[in-house]
Amino acid sequence: MKQTRRAYLASGAIAVGTAGLAGCLGNGNDDDDSDESAAAETSHECEIADSEPVSELPQPRVGPDDAEITVDVFEDFGCPGCRDFALGPLADLKGDYSDEVQFEHYDFPIPASNWSVPLANAARHIQDEYDDETFFEFNIVTYENFDDHSWQLIGDLAEDVGADPCAVLSDAANETYSEVLASNFEEGQQREIPVTPTVFVDSQEVEASYEDVEAAIENAR
Repeated sequence: MKQTRRAYLASGAIAVGTAGLAGCLGNGNDDDDSDESAAAETSHECEIADSEPVSELPQPRVGPDDAEITVDVFEDFGCPGCRDFALGPLADLKGDYSDEVQFEHYDFPIPASNWSVPLANAARHIQDEYDDETFFEFNIVTYENFDDHSWQLIGDLAEDVGADPCAVLSDAANETYSEVLASNFEEGQQREIPVTPTVFVDSQEVEASYEDVEAAIENAR
C-alpha cells in the first residue's frame, strides 16, 4: 500500500483551547479495524484495487448556484460535534434557507477518529462518481450511524445511496482523494479554524449554532 497523507493531516492539527466551543481537536483513538487491509474483509467480497490519486475536486455544494450568501462548513466525519451540528442545526438551516443560501462542505480531517480519513475519501468518491446530492446523502447517513463506523458500514452505506460499494471501499482504503483533503485542510489552516465544526458566513467565522448562523445570514441580506 502506498504511503498516505494521514500522518501529514494529523501532524497539522490545530491545538488551541476550546473555551466556549463544542468541537473536536483530533487525537483519534487507535482502532485496528480501520486498517486498510481490513477493507476487503466485508460481506461485499471486494478486491481492493489500486487507484490513481485525484488531486482536485470542487467543494460539494447544496443550494442555488446564484445565491448571494455562502455558508462554508469545515467538518470531520469522525467528530461527534460535527455529527451533532450536521444532524441538528445545519440540517435545519439548509431547510430554512434552501432557496437563498449555498452551503459548501470542506473536509478538515484532524483526525478526530481513525475513521475520519477513510470516510472522507469514501464521500469524495461518491461526489466524484455521482453528484453533490449523493455526497450529502452519504454525509448524513455516516453521521446517523456514527457509533458503528467500520469498513462493512462504509460499503453498506455506499450501497444504500446507490453507489458501488467495492469502488467506494477501494478509494477509501487507498485514500485516493488525500490530495483533495489536504488542500481543504490547508485552506482551514489558512483561515485559522479552531475546531470542527467551524462555520463561515460570507467568509466571516461564526459560532456553529443555529442562532449564530441564522443571525449572520440575516445580517448579510
